[in-house]
Amino acid sequence: MERLLNLQTALSLGYVGSMIGGAYLCSLYMLPSNCSLKTRLIYLWLSFDCICHLALEGWFVYLSTQSRTVNSCSGLFAYVWQEYAAADARWGTADPTLVSMEWVTVLLAGPLAGYCAWLLRKHDATYHFWVVVLSTAELYGGWMTFAPEWLTGSRALATSDWLLLWVYLVLMNLVWVVVPAWLMVDSYAFVANSLSETKLVDCTLESVQPTPSKTKLEPSTKRVTGMRAISGSAYLLLVAALFVYIMPVGVSATSQQAYDPLGTTTLLPIPSKRTESMLTTLYGVLVPLLLPLGLLGFSFTVGAIQVADKALRKVRKTNRTRRRKLLASIGIDEKVEASSRTLIGFFHPYCNAGGGGERVLYEAVQLHLSLDAQCVVVIYTGDLDSASKTEILEKASSRFGITLDADRIIMVALTRRWMVQDSTWKRFTLLGQSYGSVWLALEALSSLIPDVYIDTMGYAFSYPVARLLARRMPIGAYVHYPIVSTDMLHRVACREAAHTNASVAHSRVRTMLKLYYYRLLARLYSWALKRADVIVANGSWTRAHLEQLTRRKVERVFPPCDTEEMAQFGVERTSRTVVSLAQFRPEKDHAMQLHILKSLLTSHPHWFTSSPAVKLILMGSSRNADDQQRIANLRSLSTSLGLDAHVEFVVNAPFSHILQTLSTASIGLSTMKDEHFGINVVEFMASALITLSHKSAGPWLDIACPSKNHQLPTTPVTRAQPAVGYHAESVDEFAAVLVNIFETQLVDPQQLTHMRSAARLRAQSVFSRHAFIHAWQQCLWSKLQLKLDSQQHHNMKLE
Repeated sequence: MERLLNLQTALSLGYVGSMIGGAYLCSLYMLPSNCSLKTRLIYLWLSFDCICHLALEGWFVYLSTQSRTVNSCSGLFAYVWQEYAAADARWGTADPTLVSMEWVTVLLAGPLAGYCAWLLRKHDATYHFWVVVLSTAELYGGWMTFAPEWLTGSRALATSDWLLLWVYLVLMNLVWVVVPAWLMVDSYAFVANSLSETKLVDCTLESVQPTPSKTKLEPSTKRVTGMRAISGSAYLLLVAALFVYIMPVGVSATSQQAYDPLGTTTLLPIPSKRTESMLTTLYGVLVPLLLPLGLLGFSFTVGAIQVADKALRKVRKTNRTRRRKLLASIGIDEKVEASSRTLIGFFHPYCNAGGGGERVLYEAVQLHLSLDAQCVVVIYTGDLDSASKTEILEKASSRFGITLDADRIIMVALTRRWMVQDSTWKRFTLLGQSYGSVWLALEALSSLIPDVYIDTMGYAFSYPVARLLARRMPIGAYVHYPIVSTDMLHRVACREAAHTNASVAHSRVRTMLKLYYYRLLARLYSWALKRADVIVANGSWTRAHLEQLTRRKVERVFPPCDTEEMAQFGVERTSRTVVSLAQFRPEKDHAMQLHILKSLLTSHPHWFTSSPAVKLILMGSSRNADDQQRIANLRSLSTSLGLDAHVEFVVNAPFSHILQTLSTASIGLSTMKDEHFGINVVEFMASALITLSHKSAGPWLDIACPSKNHQLPTTPVTRAQPAVGYHAESVDEFAAVLVNIFETQLVDPQQLTHMRSAARLRAQSVFSRHAFIHAWQQCLWSKLQLKLDSQQHHNMKLE
């Protein structure tokens, strides 16, 4: 009992107990609650076996190589092994046989035990083979560890102390005999029963050559070059190389200081008596832990690269078959046609959202279908689970007035769209969405590799995927909004609270970490953007940020706006109706609009009771459940502010209803800060509304300029042009501008009529369909077509 009171003994037994506890917690976390007791016990053993080999015996290997021994070292793990060396003195002197056996145990048996636990959790039947291999190695290792000592008289074994003999030597080693033996018997029974129940013929036992089976077996080359085989082979080669490099060096036990089990244990020597520096100690702690993990990571990486390369080759090789099958689905047989079709792929996972980005998509689709009769458009979308192709095209016609030929449009379903949704990534949202876009692009292009790839939603990390699958394919990008901008970095650095970083802004440490995170993301984003052949931006603000990221010239192509029907509306308006037209997304800041109306109600309540009364109409599309929840929150906010009688919500309305509302309203309101473009502001101007938008980005730099109250640095051209809108930044300033507009409408309505006419003229001349078509062809398509022609010429030479 006296030995149990020794601090070193207590620490050693406590560490073993912590490993058992860790294995138990691992089994609770990894296994379902309804698994059998047998499965849980086996998993518990395999987890403990893996932890013990890596986290305990790994230290012995480290402490016994490069002229070190357990007895000559200090530190927690040295004391643990010195405790066991009291029972078997060989463990304290770097015995060459033990070090060689433990080398294999740590780097092979340890990872193999973890691998068996993983197979057991995955219900993989190959577990039985590998657990037999593991158990055989455990039994053989135990035999070779103690048999030589028994044969020479057990001179190094302590048999006088009951704890050392029965707990350390007998119990702790007998476990590695009984459990592996039982696992071997259990797996043998399973394998034997499985083989007896199958109808497979064993060519080794049969003297007659069996009749070939019609079942297509997996080729041996595929099994040999699989990820597990390749990664396992790489791991074995690394273990062998490492063993040669760090050859265990045995040190004679007689040259070492004798171990005194009753001596005082110093867990942390005073600095003057330390024999190692803190850096050396830290290195000694990390190496045994990270070395096996690094080897495993390297081997799995090698295997993953090989498997990925084979998958990419398969996608390229089978693309022609998938191409013909998809063309056949719309009644086109490319085999009998004189010339092959040109497939233009548009990557737009949310093609049914009904926003300004979707107008760009369908205007471009209509343009390409009209330019080339041999053209077929492929749209990669995740909306086919909720709407058919016919319904999606009908909505495009209803919302945008764009009619498309469904017989020349293929829609490829994307089932992994959830990977780019912000709700999927509660933390590191931008990085998670970027990672998800890689997998989404892989899914899209694995279904079909088009002749030209155009991204119209700004998923830049899909460009490297497209380049990897088809190196010569023209890649174009229409970018609405950069995922990282210098404005974002500035806001984070200045700790300005916004709708995505309110909590971070109050912490200096979190602000610094987020700043580094954004800078890393900006570098990755810049690299991905450069994989595209042509990049165009939807406005000056986006273009400036893209040019800063890519260090190359980026053209500007304004999105199209259907101004023809809106141009028929009258310019004389007498109502006090304020209209907002935007998707119900958080960055649109609809809540700010309600607070603006509340401020106006507080300062001028009589305008809400007189005729015409002030009214705010919030129109927009809802994409998913998150948008619906935001709408519900806005309704609750309207109620709490006492605005229900003066606010109307119009969700997912048809285009005809939107036009009707715009024809009678007086003011168009947009409150989003750093709006990349602001097609809703263009529609307000074309409808002869007085626009009141945020003084930033697109609405201020490109659309509603010159501004009435916030002039840009003027030029000789803009000085002669009349103002076409108002801008503001804060709630109070927005409310003050509304007061000014309504008062001007009463006192000098002709002034507002001139502004409405000037705004409409600018919308028709700069942001019309014709202007978009011209810019799209000149800035984007002409360059992609040059590369497409070059690629087709190259393919003809190869044929």
